[in-house]
This record gives sequence, structure tokens and C-alpha cells, in this order.
Amino acid sequence: MKKILTLLLLTALTSTLAKNKIIDFNQKKGLKADEGIVVLIIDINFRISKISLGKSGKIFPVYSMKKLRPGTQMKIIKLKEGKYHWKEGTGRTGTTTYSFEIDEEPTSFVVEAGKTNYPGYLEFRGWLNNNNDVTYSYNMINNSLKVFEFMKANYSSLIEKYPLVYSGDTPDPFLEYNEQLDQDSDH
Repeated sequence: MKKILTLLLLTALTSTLAKNKIIDFNQKKGLKADEGIVVLIIDINFRISKISLGKSGKIFPVYSMKKLRPGTQMKIIKLKEGKYHWKEGTGRTGTTTYSFEIDEEPTSFVVEAGKTNYPGYLEFRGWLNNNNDVTYSYNMINNSLKVFEFMKANYSSLIEKYPLVYSGDTPDPFLEYNEQLDQDSDH
């Protein structure tokens, strides 16, 4: 009986930890030639059931971050190279379920194969208006220095194998410049 209880407890604990994993793919398998790694970060101020990514030319979402709570959440995933954007989401307030669309243009990014792509983080804010309807706003923010420091401290082998690049819709040479400085200092 004690062995069964221990096994049940271990299974419950393992499944809880698995749900909270930041890396959402099998690292040991590596990347295919047409895949890149993407560092997704969302900062929200209310519960959201899910926020999904779309890909240019596709109707349905290609990936969803689920069960989001207020605060900052990160997922590291792999995607095929191409152009992506934040697409849509759903949430709840009390017994009311709501859905929202996210404009493609300000949230688009390109995934480069063989790289760790950072598209900026999605800052998403929602509130109830005077009619008790949910109103929301969102913004893409580039914080590549902090992401670089976090990845170097926690996933250095990943970014050594797949260099970190900024993939948002506005140019930012910081990560590539920093990589060049590291290479120059090694010589």
C-alpha cells in the first residue's frame, strides 16, 4: 500500500512539474534543418485561458500558451522557419467567456532556422469597462538585453548551439553585435 501511495504521489508531482516546464520541446532531438527556437514571453494583468500564434498563410493557430496567470510567463518552443504573429486569445471573468483578436502587423516576427529567435515580449492589459465588457490593449516590447542575460545564465548550452537573435518587426542589432564582440574577444 505504501508503494502505491508513493507511486501516486510521484506521478502527481511529476505531472505538475511537467505542466510548468519552460522548454516546450524535446531538446535531445535538436532542430530539423528548417526549424528555429523561439523565446515567447507574455506579461499580463489578468487570467487568460490561452493566447495563440498564427503563421502567415495558415488559418488555424500553430501554437497556444495556455492557463496564463497575471504576471510574466515564458515558453521556449521550436517552430518551422517563417513569419508568425500573435493571433487570438480567450479568457474569463466570472461566468463570462470572451475572445479577442490580435492585429498581425505590430506583433509579427520571423523565425530563422538554426537560431534562437526572440521576437520581443507581448505586454497584454485588460480591464472591465463601464458596461462590464472586457477591454484590452497590447504592445510588443523589446527587452533583448534581459532575455540574453536570462538565457545565458539558464540555457547557455542552448544559445551556444543556436545563437540568440532578435526577430521582431523592427531592426535591433544588439544581439548580433554582442555575439560579434564575444567572438572577437575569443581570438
